[in-house]
Amino acid sequence: GYASTLEAALHGDNIPTAVVENLIASARANLGAYQRYERLRRRALKLETYHLYDGSIPLVDFTEHYPYRQVVEWIVDSVSPLGPTYQRRLAEGFEKRWVDIYENEGKRSGAYSAGVYGVHPYVLMNYNDTLDSAFTLAHEMGHSMHTVLAQERQPFVYSDYTIFVAEVPSTLSEALLLDHRLAHATNPDERIVLLQHAIDGITGTFFTQVMFADWELRAHRLVEAGQPITADVLSNLYAETLRAYHGDAIDYDDLSRVTWARIPHFFGSPYYVYQYATCYASSAQLLVGLRDADPAVREATIARYLDLLGAGGSDYSMALLGRAGVDLANPATVGAVGTLLDTLVDQLEDALRTRGLV
Repeated sequence: GYASTLEAALHGDNIPTAVVENLIASARANLGAYQRYERLRRRALKLETYHLYDGSIPLVDFTEHYPYRQVVEWIVDSVSPLGPTYQRRLAEGFEKRWVDIYENEGKRSGAYSAGVYGVHPYVLMNYNDTLDSAFTLAHEMGHSMHTVLAQERQPFVYSDYTIFVAEVPSTLSEALLLDHRLAHATNPDERIVLLQHAIDGITGTFFTQVMFADWELRAHRLVEAGQPITADVLSNLYAETLRAYHGDAIDYDDLSRVTWARIPHFFGSPYYVYQYATCYASSAQLLVGLRDADPAVREATIARYLDLLGAGGSDYSMALLGRAGVDLANPATVGAVGTLLDTLVDQLEDALRTRGLV
């Protein structure tokens, strides 16, 4: 009885189809900064052709070790915009050894924060002194603080939260750590590495996921319209979508047409990938409030954000985000990501120019 597969998929979480449609439309309207970044990388790397896989090449040769204890201090300092109480609670998490820190024989790979109702969260890390590990630690502790505050205020049944909200505190924590490190970085190459890390987070977590969601929605609509679906049809659709997002900023390889075939979410969890992008848009909008020059705006943003974390799963995700001041049906919310990316690309171009790389 649903009008579309999209409506059916979103019904359980009471999310309007306009959220996904607006997300795609707004992302397409903000592709300028994304493509500008790819052109900037081509210039900096002195490449005659620039392919998707060239996006993983570091812009500068910079190797720095980030010891765990030092990074813990940075993370605690970085969350000061969220107020002294949040900062103290986060510090206590490190002091009380929530984190299983280092790689070990037989230990699983990756990183995650596991909530256990009635006790503190447990964070699995495989920390290896890299910049990626530093930001992963900030990310997972964002999840942990979400869990702590939700469990304190909610009974067990409402203490968990949906994926639609889950990545908001984790990505916000990464953004705050980035602000902290950019404010303190004295090495110009480190500044370039930090900016590349931040931009790659936006392009990978936001724009690429929206592109996937765009392709997925169009593929489902072909089925709903009774159109034949073959591998060639899906590959051609993916090639069209890829060109819509990257324009003339990259050179295309024929094999990229079949990328859709290796994305497991398309087959196992339809209409899932868009949620990574909505979380990024939500945290970008909150970041605007935390950076506002007016102290009253900053205080109001903090209060609404902490209420969001404490609410757990006590209401539908859209309602919770709305009370936090985030309206994902508003194009301006998604536009905040484009504005953030534009600013970061400007900063990166300045840093590369200072080093004589562009």
